[in-house]
Amino acid sequence: MKMRNLIRYIAIFVLLLVTACQNGMDEVGDGVSLSLKLATSQLTRGAVTDYPSDSSKWSQAERAVDGRFLYNVSVYIVDNKGQIVARQENISVDGQVAETVVEFDHTYNIKRGIYTIMAVANNKSYSVDNTTYQSGLLSGWASQNYESLMGNQIAGNSYNISSKSVIQPLSMMKEVELHAGNNMIEGELVRTFARLRIEVKNNSGNLPLKINSLTFSQNFTQKKAYVFDDGTERKYFGEKGAPSSTSNTALQPFVGDNGSAKTIDAQTSAVVFDSYLLESKANSGEPYQYTLDMAYDYTATTVVFSKSNESAVTKVDNIVNGGYYLIQNQNGNNLYLSGGDDKVETASLNNNDLKSVRASNVWIVTKNNKNIYLQNVESGLYMQAPTNNSVPLGNNAVAFTDDYYSNYLSMKSNNMYIGVNNYDVVGYRNTGNSRRFYFYRVTKNESSGAGQIKYNTPIVLTSIDPVSQQSTKVTAIKRNDFINVLITVSYNPQSGEFDFYVEDWHTGGGDVEFN
Repeated sequence: MKMRNLIRYIAIFVLLLVTACQNGMDEVGDGVSLSLKLATSQLTRGAVTDYPSDSSKWSQAERAVDGRFLYNVSVYIVDNKGQIVARQENISVDGQVAETVVEFDHTYNIKRGIYTIMAVANNKSYSVDNTTYQSGLLSGWASQNYESLMGNQIAGNSYNISSKSVIQPLSMMKEVELHAGNNMIEGELVRTFARLRIEVKNNSGNLPLKINSLTFSQNFTQKKAYVFDDGTERKYFGEKGAPSSTSNTALQPFVGDNGSAKTIDAQTSAVVFDSYLLESKANSGEPYQYTLDMAYDYTATTVVFSKSNESAVTKVDNIVNGGYYLIQNQNGNNLYLSGGDDKVETASLNNNDLKSVRASNVWIVTKNNKNIYLQNVESGLYMQAPTNNSVPLGNNAVAFTDDYYSNYLSMKSNNMYIGVNNYDVVGYRNTGNSRRFYFYRVTKNESSGAGQIKYNTPIVLTSIDPVSQQSTKVTAIKRNDFINVLITVSYNPQSGEFDFYVEDWHTGGGDVEFN
């Protein structure tokens, strides 16, 4: 009996102890603590290539403007009613680091639930240039309303260009669910600006490239944007205007040489523009464009071939070795042999045409004893042995012999004569009127003078989607984009035109991969 009472007393004591512990756990369990690890994005840590590789040599402004390091942080926790329930402002971050941890313990009285965490870095420890950012940009946040945070705007200096000497705010907006007890959350702070960098490579063999100007389309920029990105269209403003490429607030403004055009030597490259820009989106979806006014100056050599006044050559002995000649078919119709892509063709030339003859109709005739070799001036290819269907052109010189008629030349190789059938050049086994030709001497006149080839057509900004790998026109510039454009330019003397190629940039934070 005593043993049973003892067991009963022990059971009651254990029950009371468990109840007390549960009550204590409930009291503690309602509390929420948060460890928020904030870091600059990988983009801000790896985008810049023009600062010294040793970060200890960077100036304070270089580190802050580029967003590589944190100097101070403000964090706001907003509930689902849009009220700020907890905040920590202007937390100093020492040591020039790329990440920090902000602690919210039980004393902040945060309850379990869904919240939006809003963080901004590098906004108050240094003075803000009011000519670059709107007055009171990131101040006056005493209000408990979420809209007061979202309503803060950031403004550019020359339209949307951020000053290279002013610290760029970094921001983050993230929805989280906080549970009872300790919560550990990570967040990435990104630039409120995008970055546009244009590099030009002069791929010409020996000609310097002159760039007279760089201009942007009117839809390229906004005058202001919101500090935080909530994923809605409200972050875009309707104001339009082209940024000035020569603005001295840019990291690298477009600057000419001694007040004239910017010159890029052959086989070298140069960054012609580099700047932080406000994000923007074209309302009607029109693509962004930029225009480089470029030119190559060169010395042009003009060559004119014309028929001489000499009589027709009818014997191999009278041919000038290495001379230029027109070869006319005796059958009439003013048909002359001409060089095609891969075979000999005919060209109908009148007297006016003979005053300035195209190089494709002129042949260089060389001889070796009684053999002659016929090379087209334009293509550099030689006549080959005739076939029933054509007279091919090739790289190897082929010998032709002549039957030495008194009033014309015939050309035979591999026992076949070159002849004309209507307008086609083919081979024949025997001679005839269509297989007889006159050779007329051609004079070559050269003159030199200055020339210039220009390019100033607008270029559409395009990007490659990282998932589909499809190239598309850019209709939105987003914060933290690193738009890194490489343009390769050269002059093609054969076509007399610019050879022009632009590398697309990869969307999604500036992961640029050149082909």
